[in-house]
Order: sequence, then C-alpha cells, then structure tokens
Amino acid sequence: MFISIEEIDRLIKEDVPYIDLTSWSLGIREAPGRIAYFTREECTVCGTEEVKMIFDRLNIKLEGFAASGQNAKAGDELISGTGRGCDINMAWKVGQNILDHCCGIATKTRKMVQAVKAHNEHIAILTTRKGFPGTKSLAIKSIMAGGAVPHRLGLSETVLIFKQHIDYIGGFDALLAKMPELKAECCEKKILVETSDYAEARALCQAGADGIQFEKLPAAALKENVAKLKGEFPKVVLLIAGGVNEKNAGDYAQTGVDGIVTTSLYNAPPIDIGVKINRL
Repeated sequence: MFISIEEIDRLIKEDVPYIDLTSWSLGIREAPGRIAYFTREECTVCGTEEVKMIFDRLNIKLEGFAASGQNAKAGDELISGTGRGCDINMAWKVGQNILDHCCGIATKTRKMVQAVKAHNEHIAILTTRKGFPGTKSLAIKSIMAGGAVPHRLGLSETVLIFKQHIDYIGGFDALLAKMPELKAECCEKKILVETSDYAEARALCQAGADGIQFEKLPAAALKENVAKLKGEFPKVVLLIAGGVNEKNAGDYAQTGVDGIVTTSLYNAPPIDIGVKINRL
C-alpha cells in the first residue's frame, strides 16, 4: 500500500500543529529516550510501516518492528525506537492512533476471512467504499492485511449499476436495451448490476451482464438463486451485499456466491495498544 509522505505529515500536523508545548515546558526536548508500542491483546498487526515513517520524519531510530499481516500475542512489541524526548513525545499519540485502528480492522477482517473460508476456501471477502472519510488508505491497507480485498476503490475503477442508475436511464427495460452498447464501450471491464430479484438477475445474465450483486437477500433465498443462475450461467460472478457481518458471514459462505461484500469491517473496535516510554 502506497502511503505518501504528505499523508504522514498531515497526521503528525493534526496532533502537533506547531510545537509539543509540554515537552518544551518540562525541558525534556533533548533528553534521549526509547518508545515502544505493544499490544495488550492478540491481534493482526497493521500500521507499523506508517509508524516507521513517522519515526523517520521525527528522527527516531528504529529498533524492533513487526510487519503488517503478522499475528501478535498480548504483550508483544509491535514497533520501537530511540530518539530525543521531544520527537518521541510528538510521535507517541499519532502512532498509537494508527495502530489502535489499523490493527482493529485487520484483526476483525482476519476473523471473518477465517470463518468464511472454513466453509468455502474460494470465496472472497470484499469491502465497500463506505469507510470514514479521510481514512481510505489506512482502511484499505488494514482489510488487506487481514486477508480481504477492496470491492471498489472508486467510481473510476469499475462498472457497477445500482437501482438509482436504472431509474435515471428510464427503467429496467432501458438497461437491458443498453447492455450491448455497454459491453462494446467497456469491453475491458466487467459489467455488474445490483438487484434483489431473481427474474431481473436472469434477464441481466441473458443480456450479457458479467456479474450480479444481490442486495440484502436472506441466505436461504440467496442459495436458491445462486444454484439456478450458476447452473445456467456458470461464468457469471455472483455477489451478496448488505447486512453481512461476522455473525452471519458463515451462513452466506455456504450459499455458493463468489464474494461477500461488506462494510462492517471498517467499524471494528480498536485494539488496545499500549505505549512504553523510558528515558535513557
């Protein structure tokens, strides 16, 4: 995942717009010290590379480091370094916030991925673009560290037609009529359409749609639809979106869909990350 220096600087500047007034007032600016981030609970590591970038920007020398995607046990250090007191204290909370939330998302993601793949090892866990604004890079990195992949990184990436689009062009029949033109114009892209109706899904497959995203269907109904569509259109990609979370993902994994689309992973509780700072 590419995280720019500008993004790292923005994160630092949010917390340190000018100076660390406390370190300045206490006279500990030049005092050498060590900072270490550790987890108080088992987790999937994520965000240590970004904390390392913060260390680099603040002239903190890296000591220990656990890469994103690794598993960590309670008490394990994730990243540590040495530097001046003022620099360590500026890095402190910025780094902790990154690790709290990135590890939380990565950990929740890995648990869902493991639960789903216990039923179907070929199914994909996909995340929507409904994350908290301004956190996209870190959020995407976190779900990938946990074993999921982004469903769509933005509107410029894929063709995914929703009911709102269908209403805009004049209804379902208008979409069917437009499918040949869409297939020709977007010849290198897959055309996916969201629906909850089996008859619409079948008509779309007959018209050349590459995939159907079923919305908020119960697992039992979805399983029936998938079986019929896969029997007639074996190459069509079938997804389920809406209302899928870690509690019911196992049920949906047994429906035969190719992928589960979810927003729930972005709403993970933070991991309890502790920070130890010692003067050297």
